[in-house]
Amino acid sequence: MVDRELDQLLQDRFDVSTSDFLVALRGLPALRPWAASLTDAEARLLDDADFGEDREAFLTAGAEVAGAAARLAVTAFTADEVATGLELSASRVRQKRLAHELWAIRDGQTWVFPVIQFETGHQGGPERQIRGLDKVFRSLPADLHPVSVAGFLSTPQPALFAGRAMTPVEWLRNGGDVESVMAVAEAVDWFTA
Repeated sequence: MVDRELDQLLQDRFDVSTSDFLVALRGLPALRPWAASLTDAEARLLDDADFGEDREAFLTAGAEVAGAAARLAVTAFTADEVATGLELSASRVRQKRLAHELWAIRDGQTWVFPVIQFETGHQGGPERQIRGLDKVFRSLPADLHPVSVAGFLSTPQPALFAGRAMTPVEWLRNGGDVESVMAVAEAVDWFTA
């Protein structure tokens, strides 16, 4: 009963299967409460300001991150699809992944390539990488979580303004300069954002 309910909730909330969700959970760092513990004075200060612990909010946020990571992996292209679509050899795709020119994420024992970085054809496969993303990916921290990368690529940035704030992907697709996106990426304090 619980398994069926979990399967249905994961499908309804994140559009992923239980097995995909488990792969994404395995990719998240283990909870280490001691690593984020507060001193008694810090805890009292937060409690006094009505910032008490909310275990449900913590679990919800973790589930959202795992769901987003699973969705990235489930919808991503395989290395073979990227090689075929971009007309590259498998070894060249691997070289580009290792050089951080193509963005890839682990999916179990293999690497997959999130769709957001590609222009897709009529059949839905990758035809080419969005202009300039190879340089943008090299300007991002190599150990950045996939959900953070996807969030950056799909979040309007005030510095990328053409009538309105644009996402890095929109900016590049509309002919915006790559250096502006790289400057925005390099200005983010990724580990406190």
